[in-house]
Amino acid sequence: MNYRKSARYAAMAAACCLVSATAGAQSEEYRRGYEQGYRDGAEAQGRADRDGPAGRIILEDARYGVSDGPSCDARGTIQQMVGWRRHADIPVGNNLCGDPAYGNPKILFVRYRCGNSESASVQAPENSVLRLSCQ
Repeated sequence: MNYRKSARYAAMAAACCLVSATAGAQSEEYRRGYEQGYRDGAEAQGRADRDGPAGRIILEDARYGVSDGPSCDARGTIQQMVGWRRHADIPVGNNLCGDPAYGNPKILFVRYRCGNSESASVQAPENSVLRLSCQ
């Protein structure tokens, strides 16, 4: 009987150690991800401070839909994708702001500028990729 109790306690201790090791590995992975995100953010802020707003993409308008019909405002979603970047590839689809014209082919219309430059207008059809770029 004592042997069974000892074996049970040993198995429970081993299970606790395994759970603890798994939690420790997940915690370590989280810490590495957090530190990488912090470094990425600091680097982006440093570039923004150094380059000023002249080099980054600034969205003025972004509409997804049918040219002479219903559309939705995709600016918020695209701005999240762009962030402080100078170049961004935007997948064009209903993930931008929903499906404003079910069953109809849609187009993404974007007006943006690079810092203080003049606005540029670009467009791309649904299920393609729209490239925004500041040289």
